[in-house]
Amino acid sequence: MILDLAQDAPASVTDKKPALDKFERRQSAVTPPRTISAAFRVSVLVTAYRRPHQLEEALASLAMQDHSLIGEIVVSDDSPADEAKANQAIIETSELRPLIRYFHHSPSLGCYPNHWFLARQARYAHMMFLHDDDALCAGTLASLVEACKQETDPNVRLWFGRNIIMDVDGKVDIAVSDAHNAKYDRAGSGAVRQVWEWCLHESVPPNSFLVGTDDYRRLMQGKRDGNVGDFGFVVRLANSGARARFIARDMSFYRVQAASSTSSGRGVDVHRAYEIATSLRVPPEFEALKHRRFNPMALTATVRHARDGERREAWDLYRSKAWTWRQRLSLRGIAVLAMLLTPRFAWNWTLSNGA
Repeated sequence: MILDLAQDAPASVTDKKPALDKFERRQSAVTPPRTISAAFRVSVLVTAYRRPHQLEEALASLAMQDHSLIGEIVVSDDSPADEAKANQAIIETSELRPLIRYFHHSPSLGCYPNHWFLARQARYAHMMFLHDDDALCAGTLASLVEACKQETDPNVRLWFGRNIIMDVDGKVDIAVSDAHNAKYDRAGSGAVRQVWEWCLHESVPPNSFLVGTDDYRRLMQGKRDGNVGDFGFVVRLANSGARARFIARDMSFYRVQAASSTSSGRGVDVHRAYEIATSLRVPPEFEALKHRRFNPMALTATVRHARDGERREAWDLYRSKAWTWRQRLSLRGIAVLAMLLTPRFAWNWTLSNGA
């Protein structure tokens, strides 16, 4: 059952200060870009799951944006009934309520089916995801829209920036943030590159980027994306020949917490991520770099294939060049070989939370 509390048409809202003071304190050093007067509105798509207090913070960060750029906010809620009621109460008291369309799913859709549902609801030509446990920096939407409006290269079809890392309580760690952005090649100056180049560093964040709605809908769904659908979309965008612009400014607060979908339960679907990475098309001279970047995932991916009952895929990967002989002869490599040579029931019980 889908509960739809959508309003018939979005109404204008009056720009107010956000309800949560801590977002004001975090943003105090950020200088928002100039106001964009021409009509350009974005569908902001918010996934929600069991975190009402964090949804409130996410909406507070949206309230700090230029409201004239927000065409709609669509909230798709996978929460159980109690948390869903709390989410609805937060939405009803939000100053952004006239812009919000809310959907509750019972049973829940799951992580990326929820994203796909949201994309199908979007009414505007450009869209942005915001997860309920994350938040936008002041001026983010204006920065992305400004870059998109000024774009002269029609092949640039996605715009993104840096993340600030925060913990479950919203405490920011600048050193960790800097290291995070350096790791994903987001520490330098702004640049336009082929999306495959950004993929080699996994530079595009899982949310807070701006993209064409039609582009996302066309490429959003892969048969074997698992819980790495964000990477799957970006790789498919890369394989379409697109380019992306990196804007050298902080765009979002990315929350690291144990309760996230990729930090709990099965963990990250590494085997699916590895499959997606190997499908990335790069020029021949960059094939070696691609293998150096993604082959370290192969050992864990082999275990995940075996654990999921995909024994043929596990054997194929184990025998591939992605495995080195040093890995095969290591203690862990020998353990993986033992897994492949014995029935799954003999060892699967020991992998309570995955490899």
